[in-house]
Formats: sequence, structure tokens, C-alpha cells
Amino acid sequence: MDVVEQIFKALSSPWRIEIIKKIAEAPLCQCELEKTMAIDKTTISRHVRELVLAGLVEIEQKGVMKILHIKDERVIEIIALAEDMLEERV
Repeated sequence: MDVVEQIFKALSSPWRIEIIKKIAEAPLCQCELEKTMAIDKTTISRHVRELVLAGLVEIEQKGVMKILHIKDERVIEIIALAEDMLEERV
């Protein structure tokens, strides 16, 4: 799978987009996502893994905490462009 395909695959889930939006505001501990999202811990971990594999998110281990950071800010622009395109269609 090439890089572009991997990025768009990672962005194909509304849950992963929500994770990116949340950590774009400020880096968050994965445990904080578990408290604020309506999905279970295992599912969040799986979505985070997809984002890491695509190179969009990185994890900073601080003790037992996993702090999530946006690795490349351009992913936020990609999401915003897609949302703009959708709004123009309506």
C-alpha cells in the first residue's frame, strides 16, 4: 500500500477523524479519549494504531500515559478541505 492510499484509508473512519480533531486542539492522553468518546478502549487503541501507521499521529510515552500528538499538521488541512468540498455540494 502506498503512502497516499494509507493516509486516505486512515481518514476513512469518522472515529479517526474525530481523534485527529481532538488532538489537533491539544495533545491528549489516550485515556482522555476513552473518557470523551462513545467507543470502548480497545476500539480507540485500534483507531490510534491506524493513525500511527499512516504517519498522522505519534505517541509519546510518559510513564503509563500515552500522549497523542499530530505528527503532520497538514492532515488538519486535508480534513478541512474535504469538509469544505462537502459543504459546497449541499
